[in-house]
Amino acid sequence: MYLNEIEVNPIAAESLGVRSLCTMVRTPDISILLDPSAALAKRVGLEPHPLEYRALQSSMDEIRLHAKEASILSISHYHYDHIRPGFKNCLYNMSTRDERKEMFTGKTVYAKDNRENINTSQRRRGYYFLKDVKSVIKEIQWVDERSFSFGDTTISYSHPLPHGPNGSRLGYVLATTIEHSGTRFLFAPDIQGPISKETLSYILSIEPEMAIIGGPPLYLNHISKEEIQSALYCLSNLAVSIPTLVVDHHNMRGGNWNEWIRPVLNVCKESGNNLLSMAELAGKEEQCLEANRAKLYQNHPPSEEFLNWTHASEEYKVQNTPPI
Repeated sequence: MYLNEIEVNPIAAESLGVRSLCTMVRTPDISILLDPSAALAKRVGLEPHPLEYRALQSSMDEIRLHAKEASILSISHYHYDHIRPGFKNCLYNMSTRDERKEMFTGKTVYAKDNRENINTSQRRRGYYFLKDVKSVIKEIQWVDERSFSFGDTTISYSHPLPHGPNGSRLGYVLATTIEHSGTRFLFAPDIQGPISKETLSYILSIEPEMAIIGGPPLYLNHISKEEIQSALYCLSNLAVSIPTLVVDHHNMRGGNWNEWIRPVLNVCKESGNNLLSMAELAGKEEQCLEANRAKLYQNHPPSEEFLNWTHASEEYKVQNTPPI
């Protein structure tokens, strides 16, 4: 989709079959690939279905292709559905030991600072990311609260925003704003709604024409009713203010998402705005595979060989590709 001369191309997301929010953005001055990764996870006591593994393979093929083209690879935070791990994991990432080094070779990297405003697990992941790629990248910039200009294009990063509610143990993420000739696009992954009203205020202050927002994890038992209500309040405010609002990611993993989001959809319609998933933005049919995993196993039974693989030890599955 085009916002004047800003092209926004969804690459991977839950509505496209995998855990991701990877997006390619191009302007006449620059191309930037946001959060170049995708992943899967165990749910409802089941390993990912073969159709999910095929979706992950396809998504990663697309991500690697766009990574080669992009001028900049951008990292909002260090969860593996947003940045590739530097080790072999056939179970949930289909990653190899050398993959991310190959992806980042010769690239300019804009990344969340791995030293400040970061929780312990992400600090560790950020440390190993830099260790793996520092000898092959062109340059790396820690981008918290910084802006960069390229001709008529400006790329700006937020201060660290909570990964969900204020004080979240999951740490912080960065939102990215890409502006060209007065038109603004905002990318805000993993803010979970947002749940935080301070995050809402930040997004409203940007006044974007389009925003891609990481929705709330309705499928998790530990999310409170207060947090769910806060996410609904914040999304409703965004729906009034942003002409094209794209909500995807955690929300598409399960839970009664379609019913929960209906008030926001109504607000969008009343305001003359659009509410979309990443699949809809890409002009594709939604395929929320993880949310429908139990049905996939029932309606599309995997082979006996695949089922035997799922019953093997985790150590075996991490090291051996699923027979899909």
